[in-house]
Amino acid sequence: MSASIPRRSHLVERAADAARTAMAEDGRRHLVERAADAARTAMADDMALARATRPPLTPVEAIPVVVETVVVPPSHSQAASLLGHNEPVPVTRALLRLAGLVDEADPAREEIALVREQVLRSVEATPTAEGRQARLVMITSTRNGEGKSFVALNLAAGIAEGAHRPVILVDAERGAGSLTTLLGLRGAPGLAQLRDTGGPDPVGLLRRTEVPGLSVLPYGMAEPSGLQGNAMAAALLHLAGRLSDHIVLLDTPACLESSVAGLLASAAGQIALVVEAERTKRAEMEAALDILDACPTLQLLLNRLALRVSDRFGGPAARAGDVAVGAH
Repeated sequence: MSASIPRRSHLVERAADAARTAMAEDGRRHLVERAADAARTAMADDMALARATRPPLTPVEAIPVVVETVVVPPSHSQAASLLGHNEPVPVTRALLRLAGLVDEADPAREEIALVREQVLRSVEATPTAEGRQARLVMITSTRNGEGKSFVALNLAAGIAEGAHRPVILVDAERGAGSLTTLLGLRGAPGLAQLRDTGGPDPVGLLRRTEVPGLSVLPYGMAEPSGLQGNAMAAALLHLAGRLSDHIVLLDTPACLESSVAGLLASAAGQIALVVEAERTKRAEMEAALDILDACPTLQLLLNRLALRVSDRFGGPAARAGDVAVGAH
């Protein structure tokens, strides 16, 4: 027989023997009692630490706080309302009528419509050249009192309302009878502030009217020396270039009483010379045409023409049947 192998104790038995030995060494105290002792020891240590003298706290240097301000841009509607709040009150139709704007029932509106179509055809047919703008239309006359401001105002309103083209009516004349005075804009800045292209934006000087599409640029507040023609021409060309879809209609002083019309003739695409029937002399008209010769397109607008009509063929003219044709 083989020699006997000593029996090895089972793992469970060995674990039980180790547990009994540990309990014997610890005095067989219960686990709860040992946990309580450990807690009391920890509390004693915390109390001793609390009674110990602590060094003073070192102050921390304050760090400035940088606050970034974010400016939220206003919405489109808010921006529009702010702009409308600061915008001057538009020129009313009542003021325009006081300045000479005719009513819808006035026969002159039909005649102005004919002139309007001729002017617009010339605008389309006139090419823009260096130093000249086809959309710049000048209205002038030989002498004062022939109706040029009346024609300029009604033609501008007719283009805006009848042709639905935006129009800027520019007043290049000073005085009591000018459009600037008649529309109550003598104290407003205007053309005189546009001496060169480095001045203020011309768009900010325009005054809206109650006629849709029609704006007015008054003469402005000029210095005693007055506005020079060359500077005025440069300002008008700059204005027309800034607003490329607008017709710029210019009311200038009479040719034989001021040099402004002659100095601006080379910049205009066309000129309408208002001639009063039975008043303007032939020599005066020829002199005015010579002054305006720098413009490629010159047109005569006969004003206050009276036609005498009769109700029978070959009969004498009846004074009671006089019909005024043209602006007056």
